[in-house]
Amino acid sequence: HLDFPTSVVSQFLGPKYGITGIRAYTQTYDKPLLGGIIKPKVVNNVEMLLDITKELVDGGVQFIKEDEIMSNPYACPLEKRIPAVMKYLDGKKVVYSFCVNGDAPYVINRVKRVHELGGNGVHLNFWSGLGMYRVIREMDLPLFLHFQKSGDKVLTEKSHKYHIEWDVICDLAGLMGADTIHAGMWGGYMDESEEDVRRTIDTLHKRNTLPALSCGFHPGLVDAVSNKFGVDYMANAGGAIHGHPGGTKAGTRAMRQAIDKTYGD
Repeated sequence: HLDFPTSVVSQFLGPKYGITGIRAYTQTYDKPLLGGIIKPKVVNNVEMLLDITKELVDGGVQFIKEDEIMSNPYACPLEKRIPAVMKYLDGKKVVYSFCVNGDAPYVINRVKRVHELGGNGVHLNFWSGLGMYRVIREMDLPLFLHFQKSGDKVLTEKSHKYHIEWDVICDLAGLMGADTIHAGMWGGYMDESEEDVRRTIDTLHKRNTLPALSCGFHPGLVDAVSNKFGVDYMANAGGAIHGHPGGTKAGTRAMRQAIDKTYGD
């Protein structure tokens, strides 16, 4: 835990949208938001990506995140997938976070292209550099900024003598401007302690950054997580959605029903 003096905090912009902004954009209040993750991690072509996106949206997601290794592959480049996805999402209140991972100059150029081609969100893994979140926020574009934690244990593993506590990273992420962040998970295949998850969520709430709980989230966990930690979080699911026997749309609907408490509809 760190306490920052006002003189330090004043140097950072914080989230452009954050919890209040994404709730206003999606018109979702008093319940968790539903996020869906594009799977497979790297899709074969734009048509495949669009089909997956349509099923997620038809099932009721409010946020879609590309996986952290998607970035800009030859088979499905940003220049093609951004216009295709955003044309379909026109008029729909869904945040789509395009993966822009890479080294500094490429990240900046990709963020600019997401904006120029009509995108409304970007996804950056912390391995692209913690300072890049601040750089993107200071570009002040109308883009939701998602912070992806995969790989953070290199820094935050508690058994490491010189580790950095995860809630400190989260505090910095909120200061720098992350609107949403893959905060961790309780009860999934990533199963952190209640104390650690609560500390992370409380830290992010103070910065108005929306915690996205992910890595094993499924419909059966929604009530348990909400009862334990409140509803100011995003249930972000990949395998539980796409692995549903009825397919991606059915898997999304199952998550939607759990959040809306319309079980079996």
